[in-house]
Amino acid sequence: MKKPLLHFLLMAAFILIGSSSAIAQSTVIGKVVDENDAPLIGATVIVPGTSTGTGTDAAGNFSLKVDAGTQSVEISFIGYVTETREIKGGGRIDLGTIVLKTDAVTLQDVIVSQSVAVQRKTPVAVSTVTADEITYKLGGQEFPEILKSTPGVYVTKDGGGFGDAKINMRGFQSANVAVMVNGVPVNDMEWGGVYWSNWAGLSDVTRSMQTQRGLGASKISAPSVGGSVNIVTNGIDAKKGGTFSFGVGNDGLYNLSLSLSTGLTKNGWAMSILAAKRWGDGYIQGTNFEGYNWFVNISKRINDRHQLSLTAFGAPQKHGQRNALNDGLTIAEWQKAKNFMGEKDMYRYNASYGFDKNGKQRYSSFNEYHKPQISLNHQWQIDYKSSLSTALYMSIGRGSGYSGQGRTSADRNAWKGTNYGILNTTFRNPDGTFAYDKIQELNAASIDGSRMVMSKSNNNHMWYGLLSTYTNQITPSLELSAGVDVRYYIGEHNNEIIDLYDGKYFIDDNSRRNVKASDNIAAADPTWQYEKLQVGDKVYRDYDGHVHQEGVFAQLEWTRNKLNAFVSGSISNTGYWRYDRFYYDAEHAESDHVNFLGYTVKGGANYNITDKHNVFANLGYISRAPFFSGGAFL
Repeated sequence: MKKPLLHFLLMAAFILIGSSSAIAQSTVIGKVVDENDAPLIGATVIVPGTSTGTGTDAAGNFSLKVDAGTQSVEISFIGYVTETREIKGGGRIDLGTIVLKTDAVTLQDVIVSQSVAVQRKTPVAVSTVTADEITYKLGGQEFPEILKSTPGVYVTKDGGGFGDAKINMRGFQSANVAVMVNGVPVNDMEWGGVYWSNWAGLSDVTRSMQTQRGLGASKISAPSVGGSVNIVTNGIDAKKGGTFSFGVGNDGLYNLSLSLSTGLTKNGWAMSILAAKRWGDGYIQGTNFEGYNWFVNISKRINDRHQLSLTAFGAPQKHGQRNALNDGLTIAEWQKAKNFMGEKDMYRYNASYGFDKNGKQRYSSFNEYHKPQISLNHQWQIDYKSSLSTALYMSIGRGSGYSGQGRTSADRNAWKGTNYGILNTTFRNPDGTFAYDKIQELNAASIDGSRMVMSKSNNNHMWYGLLSTYTNQITPSLELSAGVDVRYYIGEHNNEIIDLYDGKYFIDDNSRRNVKASDNIAAADPTWQYEKLQVGDKVYRDYDGHVHQEGVFAQLEWTRNKLNAFVSGSISNTGYWRYDRFYYDAEHAESDHVNFLGYTVKGGANYNITDKHNVFANLGYISRAPFFSGGAFL
């Protein structure tokens, strides 16, 4: 009996030793940082082909238990090149510090909805401009001009005034190009366009600027068919320190800038601020300008799972313009400008540049605006596979542009420097300047008030929004992204008389003749007469536009070796209504509320042939609401 018992015990020991060996595990540790040696929170560390993984903590450290025989681990973070590290030996394995290199843009800040394409992965035509390139190339150019060398993007200075540059992408105007700042949309909610003068100062705080031509990979509920531009500003990754700069250029150009950053402190706080001023005479006649730029970012890493970031920025500016529509000339007419300016400076000519009877410069095209944006962003790293990124934001628009008014359509058009490319000679001095003094003489001699007055088109708005995206790495190869996009916008639009040009009053019978008596008690009164208006009174229009949009979106992305493919979709509801105080009385002022359903379906694939060559294709279908400022809504 003793020998069989001994054999049994020996056999059991061998089985236990074998079992212990089979389930033996090693612990892999390390630290993940970016190229600036800043820790990457929530970076994913997994065993390729398995669901075994973990995420990095607030200091970028990780600890992962792996089974015996595991040969490597894979370290990845959105916007960075994935790294693979071999595992040799057993027990406690220290991989040291692992530096991830930037692929498209660094996203350790809260870039809501992750509207960033990764080169050689996302199947779209993508180009990224870094902060160093902006500093090196921009110089005295307008901010969007940095994209001039990007394929498929056409940038023009338009009239040549400060901030008046325009972008066309694949032939589409800005209304069909989605522009975002940190993933938050900034296209006007009523007409879809973008005035780059509102964002002229962003070049001082931009960390990267990415364009996606075509359908793109931006995750918002109502994307654009032309493409997208995503501007990523500085944030928690900014290095400790500060800068001061002073610049001088031609035509009285001066630029002052001061920036400070605390860097990421030991208790998880970071703050960056910037203040700048830019002013000058302008290269074009009558385009003198003054612009400011301010930026504040306060971030807090609460723990290894939560991060908050408050960002606020704005670029108040005012500048004279050469309106491309009202002051453009044909080639033959430009030859007349040679007589005024000389051959060397003929293209500096501004058909609306001139002075009044006292020698003061006057404008028929002038713009001033301030459109600050404030956003509170929250990043929640739920676990090593999933995260939730949310931004609550608001935009406050205040400003105006000049708009000449007249008793008749001819009087109104006389404010324009040109008429269909032909120089307007009604108010033109021999030296080519616009004769504002003759308008003063016309109004002073009129027996029924001013024939022509100047108004400013006030366009103010309040815009509130919520954009939130949930991301889940379902398997090592399959990722799900889904979110909500909610916006509400109120636009206040009116024209206010600012100068009677030496007249005693102004009668707006040209605009008010369209008032329907059935919809306006005053117009229905047979004793009603047109009011004699003064500076500060409203002309032409006075209404509020209301826009709301609610949408959801989702995307599945599959990646395996050299192949990447995705399918995505969205659905949104857009509602419009207006309250018009100009053409209607209080009983009829509010219009009908109209809603439009929109949706998108997209798909694509990318295959990396070699380390330097790849092919991709994508297709999609977009159906969206018509713009508010057009058609039946004006």
